[in-house]
Amino acid sequence: MFKINKDKIIAEFENYLITSGISKRTVKYYRSDINHFKSWVLSELKSLGVIADDLSCAIPFLNETYAKEYKTYLVENKLSLKTTNRRLSALRRLSKYLLYSQIVSTDFAKDLTNTNPIKQDNVFSRNILQEFQKYLEAEKTSRNTIKNYVADIRQFIVWFEQNNKFQI
Repeated sequence: MFKINKDKIIAEFENYLITSGISKRTVKYYRSDINHFKSWVLSELKSLGVIADDLSCAIPFLNETYAKEYKTYLVENKLSLKTTNRRLSALRRLSKYLLYSQIVSTDFAKDLTNTNPIKQDNVFSRNILQEFQKYLEAEKTSRNTIKNYVADIRQFIVWFEQNNKFQI
């Protein structure tokens, strides 16, 4: 790995987004989201005694665990669903960019999924959806069908929770 100027990684990522046809507005939001992630990860590393002052110093530490912990951090801080999912999307794009540019050898955010509109504290509903998804996968159901079924059930649970006095 090589050291990259602290502004250069984010600038090159922005160029990558622009050449990929991403709108200027989305690029602006992603820049902000990546700067937010950078601040978070540098703070996490500092708490472990690692001295890192820019994103390039943090890159060797980026892995799936950090991606999942960042998602947990976003959810626990009760950001809006839209903001949380946009930040996760920006992180997935950054991970793909770093892999494409051969700065990293693995996609550390490949399994990072968006949060869903089911109340964050409703572990029971999330577990039901996960179990149902596993069941469909075991039955060799197509990925597209699984995605649609899970989205439909998720929408029903949200409607049910909003229109009834109790949660599933």
